[in-house]
Amino acid sequence: MELYETQMNAKDLNQQGVMLFRTGNIDAAVDKYNKAIEIDPMTIESYMNLGNLYLRTEKYQEAKNYYKKALLIEKKGEVYFQYGNACFLNDEPHEGLEYYNLALSAGFDSDEMFFFMGMAYEHMNDDQMALRYVQKAISKNPSRPDYKVKKISILLRLDMIDEAKRGIDQLLLDGPELYDGYHMKIAVLLEEKQYDQAIEFAKKATERFPEDADLMYDYANANALAKKYDRTLEIVNNAEKMEFFEEAKPKFLLLEAEILAEMTKLDDAIEKCDECISLETDGIFPEARFTRINLAMVKQDYESALANSIKIIESDIRDSYYFASVYYRALCTQKLGKKENAEQLYKEAISLYRLFTLQNPEAIDAYLYRAMCLRDIEKYDEALEILDFIDNLNCDIAEVFTIRADIYKAKGNDSLAKEELEKACSIKPELKQLYIKDGE
Repeated sequence: MELYETQMNAKDLNQQGVMLFRTGNIDAAVDKYNKAIEIDPMTIESYMNLGNLYLRTEKYQEAKNYYKKALLIEKKGEVYFQYGNACFLNDEPHEGLEYYNLALSAGFDSDEMFFFMGMAYEHMNDDQMALRYVQKAISKNPSRPDYKVKKISILLRLDMIDEAKRGIDQLLLDGPELYDGYHMKIAVLLEEKQYDQAIEFAKKATERFPEDADLMYDYANANALAKKYDRTLEIVNNAEKMEFFEEAKPKFLLLEAEILAEMTKLDDAIEKCDECISLETDGIFPEARFTRINLAMVKQDYESALANSIKIIESDIRDSYYFASVYYRALCTQKLGKKENAEQLYKEAISLYRLFTLQNPEAIDAYLYRAMCLRDIEKYDEALEILDFIDNLNCDIAEVFTIRADIYKAKGNDSLAKEELEKACSIKPELKQLYIKDGE
């Protein structure tokens, strides 16, 4: 009888804790759960509730600690699942997958877990496995549109365009009020360079959702890619009057900067870019910073380009902007006449690119930046060797030939340089106009 009373008191305290947590009184909820543990340390719900509370308040390590204590009482599939979620949200996808599989072994079977497993594989850049588990989630619960949106985004990354297009059309049919379907449809049309169709579809989407700033951005971007710059700026101007414009303002400003740069209004482009950067709060806008670097390089403002390169590097987000900025930091330092510092930065960049390609052999951009560094420090033979390697992969990358042209020109072989530029222009015809402008 006494044991029964103890268990009922613990259950009562847990129920009170749950109600307090729902009302936002977190400290009081924690106090109730801890009291329940004091009364009956073997009540698994107390540890589960504390784990759930810390998971919801983004204290993931604390959540893991309490889920572990729950697992000491009973190896429940649901606890394994929640522990896996805490790992995934704590940027530990490998450990998360381990516990998701333990949940499966314990008989826990839910569409949400398959979806989280898919996202864990996505986080690990394994899109084939991500697709497999997201598809399992859809099979168990076909009514979840967010699962279908995730599947389509993975299909697009895997270049499974036809299947992605079928998925988008079905998504629009099943959920005509779902924004994601319209956004993805526009993205596919733009990827296929069907600009007129993209503009027409985006226009209809904005008419259907007149207060959706993101769709308005898609409409403006479609016009920009179609080189209808005046129309793009007109759309951006109209978007500024929208109720929810402020949240989307940074990307509109960046689009304006890019359009103004295309129109050779560089000072106006820089002004818009700086305004975009001024809106940074918790982190940086790497795309805006990188655009600012490019604008500064055109203006030969190497101080500004260097400052923005350093900002991106300091963010330590190892994406394409980071690796580009590592190169530009060395280049700008060289352009500013700081030869010894530049040599050291080039060496550090070359080591970074080498290490990254050892871990990610498909990272062609890192090989290109490495070749550019070697070119800049006049190690031409090493640079040419890397360029030959990329060329032999049959990638058809115009930059291989432009970098090679720079090297041949530096070595005084203008005829070979010209041949390489012609090859580059055959891959990217727009380069021809660029080199004509530069008097090449």
